[in-house]
Formats: sequence, C-alpha cells, structure tokens
Amino acid sequence: MRTLSTARLELPPWRDDFEADLLRLASDERVVRFIGDGRPWTRERTAERHRNCLRHWAEHGFGWRAIIDQGGFAGVAALNRLGSVVPGIEEDVVEIGWWVDPRTWGRGVATEAALALRDEAFGGLGAERLAARYQLANPASGRIMAKIGMRVHSDLPVTEGRPVRVYELGRTDWQELRAQV
Repeated sequence: MRTLSTARLELPPWRDDFEADLLRLASDERVVRFIGDGRPWTRERTAERHRNCLRHWAEHGFGWRAIIDQGGFAGVAALNRLGSVVPGIEEDVVEIGWWVDPRTWGRGVATEAALALRDEAFGGLGAERLAARYQLANPASGRIMAKIGMRVHSDLPVTEGRPVRVYELGRTDWQELRAQV
C-alpha cells in the first residue's frame, strides 16, 4: 500500500481520515453532476462508499487514492475491479476513474493522477486491460482518457437517463506507449 508520487502530486491509498474530504466533494453539485444520477450524495451514501473503498483495498490491495496537491486534498483517483457492468469487457478488467476538486480544474491534476494510476495498473498490479467510463455530457473526462492512451470501446445503453461511453487500454498498447517515451 505504497503512496504513488508524480512531479507534483502524492497519491496515498484511501484511509479513514479521507471520509470528510469525500463528503465535501460528493456534496458539491459541480463534482457529481456527471456521476450516476448527478445528485449530490448524502452523508449516509458517502459513508457507505467510503467503507466500500476501504474494503476494496483490504480485499484487492489497491483501490481509491487521495490526490494530494501542494499538501491539500485535491480529489480522488481510483482503480477498481470492474466486474461485468460493461458488455464485452471481462470481469478481471481494472477500471480507472477520478474526481477532482473544482479549485484545481484546468491545471492537469486529473491527467497527472490518471497517468500514475494507469502505470500502476499495468506495471504494479499486472492488469491486462484497463477500462474507464464517462457520461457523454462530460467530454473533459473523455479527453483525459485519450491523453493517457485509452481508446473508445463502446457506448452503453443509457444508464440513469444518461448516455455513457467506455474507453479501454490493453497491456500491449500500454507497453508500446511506454516504449515511445
């Protein structure tokens, strides 16, 4: 459970003391407008998700990480077991995602965190495939997925009234990206 570091970010594993920061983000309409049904989370929903994140770490040895920028909580970067929620993507695929505090938008924080987690998924965890989903009304997330080398896999049927696009990246493609650096 080591902390990942980038040029300016620290990405520590999810801990109990991040629950209040998660509640702050999950209560912000700007942050959650493209997550699920787009409604801010209740304290109870946030507490349940927080417990699930801690459990995921205990079961899998990876999961959500805090994004720490200049010593402060700037968001969440996550690797999770995907399960079978995306047609055509196997259950052993790792899903990547992020939520970033609006105070840091436009500074490349999400991209920097996503690159670190992408490399951790393939390099540290030995994942074979990485997947990501975003609501089409949030093209900024799609641009980040493309920046980290992911490609469009498919569009999902509308979920919670919102169209969703799935991106993916395989180990071989990741290795080719790394060789180009």
